[in-house]
Amino acid sequence: MGAKRKPYDTRPIDHRKSLVAEALEEWGTVRMACKTAEVPHSTYRQWLMDDPEFSVSIDLARHAFAESLEELALERVRNPEKGKGSDVLLLGLLNANMPQKYRPQLALNEDSAKELITEWRKAAKEIKKDKPAQDEAVLNEDVEKTLAEILEKKGTAPKEEKKQE
Repeated sequence: MGAKRKPYDTRPIDHRKSLVAEALEEWGTVRMACKTAEVPHSTYRQWLMDDPEFSVSIDLARHAFAESLEELALERVRNPEKGKGSDVLLLGLLNANMPQKYRPQLALNEDSAKELITEWRKAAKEIKKDKPAQDEAVLNEDVEKTLAEILEKKGTAPKEEKKQE
């Protein structure tokens, strides 16, 4: 025996589209928005491709959801004793929904930074031991070169800009 087919949805299409956008603004995921609005995901995808106005309303709903996350984060900062839930998960959601603002840039963790400083000091001592009478500028250049080599080995070396000739 096959699965029962749902009856045809008689709600106006514009109403169904607005329900999806409102649910997306509230829940933040397409799956929950479609489930809440009782609209198949395939219909949602088709509307996105065929209806530029629907696409804009979805973008606005996503932006509103992201702002609600930001408001929640600010509320937790202002009233930490009232904060319930995971700050780590909230930060993850902010990273995903507002990456231009909340995604961290390249940063070394504390252990990596300590390790890097230790290796840098070792390299500086070796250079100074090998060339004790050298000019300070030459010494700094050698240390910078060694630091660049250390960073390159760790895979965290900054990319060098090509010089214009």
